[in-house]
Amino acid sequence: MKHRFLVAAIAALIVLGGGAAAGELSFGAKAGLMVADITETPSDWAQEKSSKIGFTGGVFANYAFDERFSVQPELLYTQRGVTDNLYEGFVAVDLTASFDYVELPVLLKYAFPLGGSFKPFICAGPCVAFTLSSELELSASVLSATVDFSSLTHVTDFLLVAGAGFEVPVGKASLVFDARFTRGFTNVILSGDFEVNGSTRTIEEDDFKNYGFSFTLGYRFPT
Repeated sequence: MKHRFLVAAIAALIVLGGGAAAGELSFGAKAGLMVADITETPSDWAQEKSSKIGFTGGVFANYAFDERFSVQPELLYTQRGVTDNLYEGFVAVDLTASFDYVELPVLLKYAFPLGGSFKPFICAGPCVAFTLSSELELSASVLSATVDFSSLTHVTDFLLVAGAGFEVPVGKASLVFDARFTRGFTNVILSGDFEVNGSTRTIEEDDFKNYGFSFTLGYRFPT
């Protein structure tokens, strides 16, 4: 299934390239910061959750229909997750859940033609994400461990992306600043058991959905 979506993403880029004569095609790369969280944490945890800071970045293609509207498929690597605590007896254990994804958003962009070099835009669209790895990192004075969490993590997530940003020309290319909010619609954590320091922990089904804010700087160049 992962390979099918990756092939579809590459095919979309090829289709865009084949239709370049009808509009303007450009490509680019971007990187930045992901401030990630999930809507809830398992009831066995301390419910003292906070955001996890990670990386997001990748490549994109942009096909402009006119000076306002364009479509932009992307291929991104994104680090998501959450931080919390759990208690092993009377000892508080710092916990970080890390979910690494390959994400494939397809965004519709609207640029505001202000007549100058500064070009603000808004964007929105769907995104499918595939889990690359999933683990729990636990740290305390009496415990330090990394737990493979892949058996309790959903392999795919479907998200909605909305954001805004601006472009500044640099010669024939552009610098692109982008701020986005993403919200998942799949329970990324599944119900089941996992081991911590020889003891079994149970996760019951709940509302475990990804969300977060990303801030990236990119470079877009025409073909």
